[in-house]
Amino acid sequence: MKYIKLFEKTKEDNDLELLSDLIDENPLSKTHDFYIFIAGDKFEETENGLYKKTLSIENMVRITPDKASLGAMKGLQLRAEFQQDVRLYHIWLPQEIRDDVEGKGSNSLEPWLVELINKHKRFGDKEGVGKKVMNDVIQRKKDIDRYNV
Repeated sequence: MKYIKLFEKTKEDNDLELLSDLIDENPLSKTHDFYIFIAGDKFEETENGLYKKTLSIENMVRITPDKASLGAMKGLQLRAEFQQDVRLYHIWLPQEIRDDVEGKGSNSLEPWLVELINKHKRFGDKEGVGKKVMNDVIQRKKDIDRYNV
């Protein structure tokens, strides 16, 4: 009798598949890059003695569907959960500015980029970036397996 060994996916493989679906499902994925970052508010003194609230970005991490990005996401999620006065954000930025943004913090970013990021950033909840979308992807995969679509 022949035995067929079933391939069992690890949790990491499932997470990679979900990350790939999350990125590829977004229409912006063709022309934009997906970034996550930890940031907090910083107050800078202006010339007239008043203070201006700005965004203090630690490091812009470009997310692609691979193991390194998955590890970076999990690490940043943990840091954002336990570190005070910071939050985890995500944003889609045009691919043309990749060299100006990737791996940089607010100290090395152009001021106009920091303002752009501050205006269009989205807050990632403690369970992770895009929890609702991820749950929808998981449900869709269950439906595919259940109904053989």
